[in-house]
Amino acid sequence: MAAAQEEAEKKIAKAIEVLKKADIGDGDIKTLGYNIYPKYDYPICNQYGCNGNQVIRGYEVSQTTEVKVRKLEKAGELLSGVGNSGVSSASGLTFSVEDENNLKDEARNKAIADAKDKAEKLTKALGVRLVKVVSFYEEGEQPSYYGMDAMSAKGGFEGSAPSPRASVSPGENKYSSVVNVTYEIR
Repeated sequence: MAAAQEEAEKKIAKAIEVLKKADIGDGDIKTLGYNIYPKYDYPICNQYGCNGNQVIRGYEVSQTTEVKVRKLEKAGELLSGVGNSGVSSASGLTFSVEDENNLKDEARNKAIADAKDKAEKLTKALGVRLVKVVSFYEEGEQPSYYGMDAMSAKGGFEGSAPSPRASVSPGENKYSSVVNVTYEIR
């Protein structure tokens, strides 16, 4: 078990070294899980019975680490560097916004302005005027995104390295707000 732990530690240390060289801070690297599993050789069985006993042949160690990359242009380079450091898996790449509340507020303010503009156009057509807001409701709508990037290192097995430079396309996160504003008119 100690040998598998040592091998996993060497791999994760190399991966973290890649991250640190790219100016990823300690606060942006977080261990999410650490697991040790026995690996067994099983007896060969046929219609005449089994030959041998179940035997532990070694252990597998896995560590899952979350990494926050704040400079998008470094994401592909970091994925390649981590992959070339010996970890067996780099997955879960997702994109999010650091402070999405500002974007949600901006979307809500635009929706409110749009609602008011529509109400003012209707008042002209109806020959009335807006007095005050009597009710407001915002429909709950969440953006589509995930906020985690993970890698894992396994001791005892070799993984294949990714291409020299991983291609990463972030796409875009869209924030929207739907509001219902009821005005008193006269």
